[in-house]
Amino acid sequence: MRKICEWSKCKELASGQGLIKKDINKQYKWFCGDHLKIHNKTNDNSCDWKRCKQPGEFKAPSKTAGEYKWFCSEHIKIYNHDWDFFSEMSQDKIEEFMHSDITWHKPTSKLGSKDNFFNKVWRNILEEQDIFPADYFKQFEKKTIYSSKEIEALKKLDLKSNVKWSEIREQFKKLVKKYHPDTNSGDKKFENKLKEITIAYTLLRNNQKNVNHGQ
Repeated sequence: MRKICEWSKCKELASGQGLIKKDINKQYKWFCGDHLKIHNKTNDNSCDWKRCKQPGEFKAPSKTAGEYKWFCSEHIKIYNHDWDFFSEMSQDKIEEFMHSDITWHKPTSKLGSKDNFFNKVWRNILEEQDIFPADYFKQFEKKTIYSSKEIEALKKLDLKSNVKWSEIREQFKKLVKKYHPDTNSGDKKFENKLKEITIAYTLLRNNQKNVNHGQ
């Protein structure tokens, strides 16, 4: 059975499909000949890999909050494999991203300034109040192979490279309780160590989130 053009108010028969870069991977709509030309002319649906002209069918998060990249089936695999979320980012930029990333996941919570948000995150852990939905970490259980950068991050959490995400999460909670300044007489060296641990944990979480978006 022939498809009808999905352009608003068009009733012509569809002659081809146009790629839609919006919510999900490999999303297409049917258009008539005229509207397919308009769609392809007004939308850059090619892969975001330099000089690649294949359709960008697979979605992956970028380092800019709320923005995404789109790759073909070949380049999404390379992007996922090589992607180091915090490469070429200064310490201030890393903390700024972490602040925006965490507040985005819980918009009703006022975490305060960038300088204070670490304490808010740690206090949530100490009070057993997760800042993510209960099922948020289920999406991370697929990954069991880690890159060299991720293995370094795991070492900062005193973990080996054969752990599941549920174990990483529990270890992060334990380390927050162990190194939190309030449990160490406000010693600055413990606060700095816990910041490193928190950044390592966020790198692991975001790298894994990127892999899941690409699948």
